[in-house]
Amino acid sequence: MNPWTILAALLLVGALTGGAYRQGRADGEAKIEAQQAREDAIAAKASDAAASAIAAAIPKITVKHQTIRQELEKEIHENPIYLRTDCDSGPDSLLLYNSTIPGYTAQPAPGASAVPPTNTSN
Repeated sequence: MNPWTILAALLLVGALTGGAYRQGRADGEAKIEAQQAREDAIAAKASDAAASAIAAAIPKITVKHQTIRQELEKEIHENPIYLRTDCDSGPDSLLLYNSTIPGYTAQPAPGASAVPPTNTSN
């Protein structure tokens, strides 16, 4: 087979493929433009219908002035707050609890020992 014939056939196939692609692309764009035109027409029709409904409803609005007399009602909500002073656990429990905190080192308050003495008198 002649190499020029093969080259011509390949060029012909490439040109036909490119033409088909271009035609399909143009058809797709035309389809999208037609769909957009239909959607714009529907949106315009809906906007006009809403505007006419609003224009018809506005004159029907009436303003009424009314004084309301009512006694004041109070509601009291109680939220218990649990303070640390309510804790009845001993200092050993507190040290055990604090030891679970990463990086915590027990430091006594100024003028106090690390662990207060326990009551042995009962």
